[in-house]
Amino acid sequence: MGRFSLGIIIPARNEEKTIKKVIDSIKKYGDIVVVDDSSSDKTLSILKKSRTKYLRNYSHKGYEETVLKGIKHLLKKNYKYIATFDADGEHDHKFFLNLKKNSSFDLIIGQRKSFNRFSEYLFSFITNNLFNIKDPCSGLKIYNTKILKKINIKNENILNTSIIFKIKFLGGKIIHKILKVKKRKDGSRLGNKLIVNINIIYCIFKLLVKSLFLKTMYKKIHK
Repeated sequence: MGRFSLGIIIPARNEEKTIKKVIDSIKKYGDIVVVDDSSSDKTLSILKKSRTKYLRNYSHKGYEETVLKGIKHLLKKNYKYIATFDADGEHDHKFFLNLKKNSSFDLIIGQRKSFNRFSEYLFSFITNNLFNIKDPCSGLKIYNTKILKKINIKNENILNTSIIFKIKFLGGKIIHKILKVKKRKDGSRLGNKLIVNINIIYCIFKLLVKSLFLKTMYKKIHK
């Protein structure tokens, strides 16, 4: 894989403590675009000083919409792969070495050994048993742009997990690879634990309904 075959999206909101280190750790693997979700700290200033390419939300849009903005932007380029990588320093940059080991895939999901919230365990348990998707909420994913161009990418407020199921029901090849994760030192940017857990549980039910619709739709397409 050539270096310029990969575009990497880093969604960021108030990550002044980690953003520079994260960028430096992965810039050798591909082209980086940080999507700044209206940070109020020094994140944007750090991006400008380091001459990192960035997009900016001028009002707070949330994690899902911020990631999708980056995906849509990179789909206009000529990258073979598009990856998402969190800005909090939890992800192991060596995960990108999987691109050298796997030449045929539509999606690689970074599978965490443990989760930060009980709702993520529930989410993973349900999707693994029903669809063989082990870690749908992982922030580190690598997409083949060919499959992304075949699906309708839009914000459906279910943690961007509908993209995974659109790929699956198109017959895409999904691979899980173990992802080493470091625990972040400060609080989550997604909000307090109770609110996030409630949101994830809501997403589970919404996704189950959506996945049944997607499965039926793609079956009709393939007939």
